[in-house]
Amino acid sequence: MLNRVTLVGRLTRDLELRNSVNGKPFVAFTVAVNSSFNDQVAFIPCFAWNKVAENMARYLKKGSLIALDGRIQTRTDNNNGQQMTIVQVVADSVSFLDSRNTNSTTNVDSIPTPNNVDFDNITFGENQQSTPNPQNDNDEPISFDGDDAILWD
Repeated sequence: MLNRVTLVGRLTRDLELRNSVNGKPFVAFTVAVNSSFNDQVAFIPCFAWNKVAENMARYLKKGSLIALDGRIQTRTDNNNGQQMTIVQVVADSVSFLDSRNTNSTTNVDSIPTPNNVDFDNITFGENQQSTPNPQNDNDEPISFDGDDAILWD
């Protein structure tokens, strides 16, 4: 089976490089992707690890236009007896589509930000008894305290 996704969109906030409990650098971010057939915006929760994460945090900011290639990662969570599937994208590579030498004409204040995401409460590497932990490429457990994911019943 093939699990690949390519997205082109803008970052909804400035990136913060963090380290997991095992010392692996990562960034958690959301990409705002415009729909080509209607005027809706989809907010896609994403993660990048290691060198990709370091480069993103160094060169990108809110409103930066990017293209990412990655894979969809899912996990199930039991929230008060209700089973939910949480979907996110793990970025394997990211292309910076804004030129460094030109001033972006994008008004970053006009880029929508999902209002239900608490980026400051996302934790990595902590084992939670009630939540199965997905694994990243380094077989490091990932758990979440925030709502940085797409939920389906």
